[in-house]
Amino acid sequence: MKQTPKEKAKELFDHYYILITSVGGELGNESLATILAEQCALFFAMQMQEEKYKQKKYKAHEYWEEVEVEILNIGMYAM
Repeated sequence: MKQTPKEKAKELFDHYYILITSVGGELGNESLATILAEQCALFFAMQMQEEKYKQKKYKAHEYWEEVEVEILNIGMYAM
């Protein structure tokens, strides 16, 4: 089953957040981890948009645009 853009955004954000906090160890700066996770997830979504556009897969491109919007929503409410 394909994930909704909101579910995919949450999966990407959580993936990067866990990665950053596990590598960062005892940094204890949740705000910084949130910002970095958001930026990493956004970068990934934008790369996917570009790739899908080049492949002329416009529905997939649109999907990744929606994922980008949802990542921004997560970042806004995570702070």
